[in-house]
Amino acid sequence: MPAPDGGELPAGLPPELPYFVVVGTIEPRKNHGFLLDLWQQMGPNAPLLLICGARGWNNSAVFDRLDRLPAGGPVREFSSLSDAGLAALVQGAAGMLFPSHAEGFGLPPAEALSLGSRVLCNDLPVLHEVLGDKAVYAALSEPYSWIRTIEEWAASVPDPRPATTFIAPTWAEHFKTVLKST
Repeated sequence: MPAPDGGELPAGLPPELPYFVVVGTIEPRKNHGFLLDLWQQMGPNAPLLLICGARGWNNSAVFDRLDRLPAGGPVREFSSLSDAGLAALVQGAAGMLFPSHAEGFGLPPAEALSLGSRVLCNDLPVLHEVLGDKAVYAALSEPYSWIRTIEEWAASVPDPRPATTFIAPTWAEHFKTVLKST
C-alpha cells in the first residue's frame, strides 16, 4: 500500500467521528452482509462504517441494501478512492473489519496492521498464519463478540497511532509455509 495521503480523499473524509473500514470488492466471499447485519443490530447510534471497494458479482441482495442506505447514515460506500487516500482512511480508522468467509492471503488486514490500524477479522487459519497475534479474531457465529469489540474500539480510538511493529510476510514466505504444510 502506498504512503497515506489524506489530501487524496474527497471532502468530508476522513470523518471526525470514530469510524471503521472494510476494504475489498463487494462480493459474497467478503461477507459485507454480515457487517450490514451488525450495523442494523447496533442501531442509529452505531459508529460510522465505511465500505471501500468496487461492486463485484453475485451479490444483488447486498447491493440492494447498499442502494437503500440513508444519506448521512452510519454506513457509507466508497468505490473509487485512490490507493494513497484509502491508506490514509485505513490508518485513521478505529479499526478495519474483515469478516471474509475465505482468503488466500488476507492482504487488506495485513496492510492495515502495517499502517498501525487495529484489525478485527474472521477466525480463519490463513489469517492466523499471516497476521499472527497482531489481529483480533472472532468467529462469524459470534456476532455479539464483533459488536462488543466494535463498540469498545469506537470508545477508545488510539491517538496518536503507536509505531507499528507488524511486517507482513511476503508472497514467497507465505507460499513457503503453505508448501511445507502440504
